[in-house]
Amino acid sequence: MASVQNRVLCERARSWAALAPDHELSELEDRLLDSHLARCAACSDFAAQVAGVADVLRSEPFQPLTYPIAVPSWRRRAVFARVRTVTAAAAVAAMAIGIAARAPLPSDGHHETFRSPGFVPSGPEERAEMDEMRDLRRTILIAVDDSTASRHFGDQPA
Repeated sequence: MASVQNRVLCERARSWAALAPDHELSELEDRLLDSHLARCAACSDFAAQVAGVADVLRSEPFQPLTYPIAVPSWRRRAVFARVRTVTAAAAVAAMAIGIAARAPLPSDGHHETFRSPGFVPSGPEERAEMDEMRDLRRTILIAVDDSTASRHFGDQPA
């Protein structure tokens, strides 16, 4: 079980490591990635390789195209937009029906609360990462609370 959880943590860290060279991570994701890389040598090597490849690609000069690229324009964009909208609505409706069909019905009239089992840390590494994530979330929520408390809207006095 612990190896499955480690694999999930490593997959998440590697996907973040692929986004890190382009500065596409939030502050929370960046800190969690740094924390994981400090504990996992394999992911740390992967992140270094990804950053190295990105640096090499960015340092190379642009190459001229041998032929121009033309993006086709659709004449009937409105029709395709409607089809996509109807298809998306049908998919959402089908999903809602599927979820409703699988929902447990209360047998005695009392509503029972269902809680997903989620991720349960088993080792000290996982517990440390979960604790760090909880602390970072608290810090961010407190910072957001403080920043919104000082705002004044409309004609309210400052």
